[in-house]
Amino acid sequence: MRFPAFILAALLALRLVADDEPVYPGSEPVLAAPASTNTGSRAAVSGVRTNTHPPGVPGDAFALRRLELIPPFPTLPRFIPAVFPRELRVESVERLGFGAGRLWLVARPGGAGNQFPGEGRLWTFQLAENRLEPVRGLLQTNRVRALLPGGQRVWLTLDSGLASLAVDPFVVDAYGAAQGITTPNLAGIVQLESGLQVLGRSGILFSESQGGGTFVQAPGTPAPVLEGETDPWNDLRGSKDWLLASGPHRLAARHIRASQWVPAGADLGRQSPRLELPTFRTIAGDGDGGFWVGSDAGLHFVNPETGGVESRFATPGITVPGGLGMTLAPGFKVTPAGIAAARTRVANGIRDRMRLRARAARLSAELHGAINSVVPTSRLPGAVTALHAERTMLWIATTEGANTNRGRVLLFHMPSRRWLGWFPVGSPVRALFANDRLLWIGLDITRAPGATPLVAIDKFPLMALPQFRWTADPLPPEDLGSRLASLPPHERALYAFFGGEPAKVVELLAPEGTAPPEADAETLFLLAFAHDAVGLDQPAKLDTYLTALRQRHPDSVFTEIARMVRPVPASAAASRPVALPAATTTESAFTTSATSGGGAAQLLLRRDLDGDGRLNATEFKLWRGPDADLKPWDKNGDGFLDLLEVQALLGAEGGK
Repeated sequence: MRFPAFILAALLALRLVADDEPVYPGSEPVLAAPASTNTGSRAAVSGVRTNTHPPGVPGDAFALRRLELIPPFPTLPRFIPAVFPRELRVESVERLGFGAGRLWLVARPGGAGNQFPGEGRLWTFQLAENRLEPVRGLLQTNRVRALLPGGQRVWLTLDSGLASLAVDPFVVDAYGAAQGITTPNLAGIVQLESGLQVLGRSGILFSESQGGGTFVQAPGTPAPVLEGETDPWNDLRGSKDWLLASGPHRLAARHIRASQWVPAGADLGRQSPRLELPTFRTIAGDGDGGFWVGSDAGLHFVNPETGGVESRFATPGITVPGGLGMTLAPGFKVTPAGIAAARTRVANGIRDRMRLRARAARLSAELHGAINSVVPTSRLPGAVTALHAERTMLWIATTEGANTNRGRVLLFHMPSRRWLGWFPVGSPVRALFANDRLLWIGLDITRAPGATPLVAIDKFPLMALPQFRWTADPLPPEDLGSRLASLPPHERALYAFFGGEPAKVVELLAPEGTAPPEADAETLFLLAFAHDAVGLDQPAKLDTYLTALRQRHPDSVFTEIARMVRPVPASAAASRPVALPAATTTESAFTTSATSGGGAAQLLLRRDLDGDGRLNATEFKLWRGPDADLKPWDKNGDGFLDLLEVQALLGAEGGK
């Protein structure tokens, strides 16, 4: 499709809007000027949703406003939409590259079904003619997984192997076993000074021979496959003389003259506040032997030569969105089934947050130090979804905090580790690429089908921001402390509750020693569980606040959860026997079950954090101290203490 050249030259502006509206219109160019107000920062300032929902529908739980730690760009960039043919629906642009005077992109077509992340159909955009069209012919039926434009040729890894596309004229050459590529299952391709390097998804590296046109398998043992995981490698990037391969949860580096892969970033999982292994999504080489890696946990820098790793973790979201989870038409009446579904969704979200709190307590006991998973340790606003390195600058795409349906694009100066700013994007960002004048942004418009999945901005106004306005990357404790101190007491209490400071929760919410009469259900819930086994371990006060919660707010979703967690006060549970449930392998780091009578049963009730009716090693250490060992009391050798074994321990120690 062709459009007049003045459309591109004029840098057509698109209005960026807040909340859930797309940041661009459908598939037609718009001639209107952009709004002058920076609406992208409005939601960031307010941060907390309003709980104006139909009767019976729960509002937001644990509502925390997001702390904005990087200033937005003073002026929003103007967006240029790329117009796709109407008859060829595209849901996302997965990869971008530039070569032979064209922009090359891998686009996922609409209704394509299940595909590997990052794969799709090959398209080309001729900037001089302002024409965007799919590449037809032999490549029309192949799914492209990675592309590497260079000179007058584009290298491609396909679902059927390796190929190269000569641009003028369009001629496709395939590479298979005869050319040394012994597997069609490939992960990525890079160009180093020594030649092309192609990585198989099983870890085998193929290097271009000196004569070109053929490949040889690199010496050394291929990187091992993770146990229970097939084809773990999904990306390959180069930086100077180094290669970095990524799988879903691991990284491996290799010097081009070395014979082995070396694991990289092994400590990332233990450092993450999310308490689980990061999922790696994107890599960008810095051109000097180092690599920037984006994950759902944040941004990481890997220096394979020294083994050094530095991480900027995004703070996990705590807020559980309330409401129905959908937009209601005027006059729409909510059905009882809709209300019940909303309550279930919010209740499940609250349980998930409480499980994370219990897991943080376990890890704190194992590491002999407090783990705080909610207070920011980095300025990064969300999970990293795309990266592109350009000389000394790094373009970074992230989610809008915990909202994965919106994105941000940030600019970072790599040598000084300083931030220039950010601007909002109304859909998730899947790919970034900068040429001489423009930054191209590939989007996932699955949830905004009227938008266009490819836009561009003039990058120079953003890069011209004077250095005195850049933000240093380290987050000074005094700056963070002043920001937290300016929050209302309830929000500070949430940070304390999920950050392992139960005494501070009581200090903020019940300074007089008792909850105020006007305390809402969430306040009573926080006060109650600040006294549980993970918190201050005062079961009498736990029951006191839970009783107040049931009496004052009988219909609250917090009361519903409290009934499931602690159906009767501890004093009543100790006076009548209740059958201990059978052990289960399903992790439930928050819910507990009523146990049989007696001191051992009540102790097991309080100390059994995962609700399986037994004490594991971590739960035993939380009870007895970090150096405690349950093995002497584990009579059946299963690694747990059941009720009889706990009774035997208490009997041997006089009921202590």
